[in-house]
Amino acid sequence: MFPISLMYYHYIHIYFVLVVIHFVNYTMNKKEKSMSKVYSIVRVSSVSQSDNTSLTNQKDTIQKYCELYNLNLIEIIEEVYSGTTEDRDGLNYLMDKVKSGECDTIIVYKIDRLMRDFRSGINYITDLMDLGCEIISTQEQIDTSSISGKFFLNMLLSLSEMDISTIKFRLNNGKSHRFLNEGKRVCSSPPFGYSKRDGSVEMDEVEGKIVKYIFTLYNRYLHLTPYRRNKRILNLLNSKGYLFRDKPFTSQHIKRMVTNPFYKGLNTFGELGVTKHPYPHLVSSRLYNLCNGV
Repeated sequence: MFPISLMYYHYIHIYFVLVVIHFVNYTMNKKEKSMSKVYSIVRVSSVSQSDNTSLTNQKDTIQKYCELYNLNLIEIIEEVYSGTTEDRDGLNYLMDKVKSGECDTIIVYKIDRLMRDFRSGINYITDLMDLGCEIISTQEQIDTSSISGKFFLNMLLSLSEMDISTIKFRLNNGKSHRFLNEGKRVCSSPPFGYSKRDGSVEMDEVEGKIVKYIFTLYNRYLHLTPYRRNKRILNLLNSKGYLFRDKPFTSQHIKRMVTNPFYKGLNTFGELGVTKHPYPHLVSSRLYNLCNGV
């Protein structure tokens, strides 16, 4: 027990020293940045968040921070994007400013306002630092001009990635439960012929009529070659003015439709396979099987 206790206190001591060094470096570095060319980026992941005070709070905190440490804040860029999206206009704009020498410091409310994915985040931040740009986080007290700042940045990015992975895991577990136990559709929008209402999937009368018509025509012209069959069906759809969500039907629309088992009452979800769903069926199993040669 004694050696283990000594080792434990040894690690606690090292951690405490690192924190102290980080704080000292962080405080001293603030005194040297008054001439920096500072840009900032604030982000929320949805429009609903941008409507509340989230963006405003981020901007207010950053502006007060720059005033406190006499930082030359040139511009604040606003974004409504998921943090896992790497190709973002704001990030690309910042990188261009750094490459042109117009920006040498980027300040954010929290590091996850830049990226929440560790790999893309560390790659982007590493590229910035290789170009001589420093990263400051107001909430985590990180400044990458110091070794301890870089260490804490890597640690926070790792924790941020673990956080988002946990959220995705819980979401997938919830989807799997609804799929296996209730047969509910748990991915994307319902197929053509259906609509979502109050969290449930219902048959769309207009689109549902078109789906039934297409299956009927497809079965009627099974004796034709695929090209001639699709051409005949498309001509008939056009003559009736039927559209696929405000656009003309294509051969791909027809192919995806007649091979989608959802219309006969079956739901699919990745590796979990197939289960019956509780929603209205637009075609019978017999008609679906005839169209697919089953």
